[in-house]
Amino acid sequence: MSVIKKANNNKWNNHNPRSTETDERYRKGVPAEVYAKYERAEAAHKNGLGKEPRLQNAPFFVGAVLAGNYAGLNSSTLNLITGAYLGLRVLYNVLYINTTTQKASYLRTFTWLSSTILLIGTYIKAGNILSTK
Repeated sequence: MSVIKKANNNKWNNHNPRSTETDERYRKGVPAEVYAKYERAEAAHKNGLGKEPRLQNAPFFVGAVLAGNYAGLNSSTLNLITGAYLGLRVLYNVLYINTTTQKASYLRTFTWLSSTILLIGTYIKAGNILSTK
């Protein structure tokens, strides 16, 4: 929202912000690079919420934390994993919004992959604990 407001004389359609008419007005009314950044910010937001068709991390993250708690992973390990994951997701969103080239997008992909591998590792740790009980 702030990306569009800055480029649109501090105006934002709060009455119907997601309508196709509003979107088209923004597309025509702000510079192309600003609108592209707005689109990337929207995509990053939807990605974090799990609202896109491919596998998203929010439900995967919640499951990993629940699995770790259920298995009895020690709290310092689970806190470290959770903190690292959240830090990687913040970095991922910053990169998602600000990356404008194909070459730079690989760093964003690497960040996403790192956060996903961290969660897979959590499931594995939890499974190993549960298999020995």
